[in-house]
Amino acid sequence: MKRFSLLTLLSLVAFVFAIACTDATSPNSPRLAPKSPDLGFRGEAPPPPADVALTIEISSVTFSGSLSGVYFSNPAHIASAVAAAEVGDQALTFDGTAWLRLDNKQPDGFGTSASANARFQTSNGRLSGHGTLVIAGHVVVITEVTGFFANPDCLVTGEICATVTFNATVDGETGHTGRGQAFNKESCDVVPEYDPGEGPPIPAHYVCGNSD
Repeated sequence: MKRFSLLTLLSLVAFVFAIACTDATSPNSPRLAPKSPDLGFRGEAPPPPADVALTIEISSVTFSGSLSGVYFSNPAHIASAVAAAEVGDQALTFDGTAWLRLDNKQPDGFGTSASANARFQTSNGRLSGHGTLVIAGHVVVITEVTGFFANPDCLVTGEICATVTFNATVDGETGHTGRGQAFNKESCDVVPEYDPGEGPPIPAHYVCGNSD
């Protein structure tokens, strides 16, 4: 009787082991499920990327212009990956990140443009950015990002989404500095181009609240 019980037990263990192995290699096994940026994210969903209006001032030579872009801020790597995928630019995926990516096509009548790779970023305190902008007829090349204040709640508050400071060349000349402020587009108005009566016409531009 004892021998029969032992053999039965050993057979049962072998059967369970075989089932476990089959499940582990099954095409439907969770262990083999493909991983993607949005799988595995749990808890409250991160804020989506925000369409923003951006004003950039080149104080060293006193001119400014309005541009449009996309802004995102969230400390979670998975949320960053999802947001980067949404705008089709995985190079923006970083752990503990905020980024401000300028649109490839700027609004008509603003007199501004941006190269396809124009952006400002901060990742765990590391600042980076690059790209070429055309503002008021001047060619501005971002050479170094020196500051990035990120507000993850700008969609809720309607306040400044981000403030960036940077060094740049202007029309090929080094030693210039710039400052940009981004706002949720929903909190901004567009002022059409107008003639001030003296000097050249003022291009269309954004006017946003709570700027300083």
